[in-house]
Amino acid sequence: MSIAEPVTIYQVWQHIVTSERWLVRIELDALTGLYGPLAPGQSAPDPDTIQFEDHPDDLEWVVRSTDRFRLSR
Repeated sequence: MSIAEPVTIYQVWQHIVTSERWLVRIELDALTGLYGPLAPGQSAPDPDTIQFEDHPDDLEWVVRSTDRFRLSR
């Protein structure tokens, strides 16, 4: 029996130039939602309690700039 990979994951990404942190939603390996930027020192909110931005134009800049983001700790 194999363990299925999660369909939806949430990660905090940090922009390497501005240090802004964003909560991102990834479904089936595709970026589908964005929330932020998070306030300095703010923990990532519970994804079930927030409204993600999911407009394609707003997500496009993150997709085009993924090399300028890193997974935040």
